[in-house]
Amino acid sequence: MTNSGESLGRGDEELGKILMKNFLTTLAGNDELPEALLFVNSGVKLVVEGSPVLGPLKILEEKGVYLGACGTCLDYFKIKDKVVAGEVTNMGNIVNYLTKSLKVVSL
Repeated sequence: MTNSGESLGRGDEELGKILMKNFLTTLAGNDELPEALLFVNSGVKLVVEGSPVLGPLKILEEKGVYLGACGTCLDYFKIKDKVVAGEVTNMGNIVNYLTKSLKVVSL
């Protein structure tokens, strides 16, 4: 599963943030989980200090879901030192996860 933004869907930004939090909270309570969540572009802002979705992300991480945040993206936003969920990764690793997956969901 890849995420390239801080919100879910297009349209109202505040609604999108509410939907993202609801999605990740629901996913964290699921028995069937993805192998990985990959964060690119502004989606990397979800894994740093102050993110409103750290709770469900930490639960997913504890359940064994790999959380990978694009290092180039973190550098671009100057927030690499603020990552508190998952780990910093690179495009090679992201491509590896995407190409070996049977199903990819992009948010």
